[in-house]
Amino acid sequence: MRAFPESDRPTKRSLLRDRRGAVSTEYVVLVGTMGLAFVAAMLTVGPQLVKDFQRGRDITASPLP
Repeated sequence: MRAFPESDRPTKRSLLRDRRGAVSTEYVVLVGTMGLAFVAAMLTVGPQLVKDFQRGRDITASPLP
């Protein structure tokens, strides 16, 4: 591995001010949190949605009396 020349080497202060990766980290946390909330909602509401869908399908597909 090639070392930086002394003049190009980043200083500790410049590394602490560098914020280039912060935005992507925030998006990962945001998407992860929203994903967990979506999964929790689907686990809570999902079975009732399936029952309602099946009932509607049965009513639509059944012949008229």
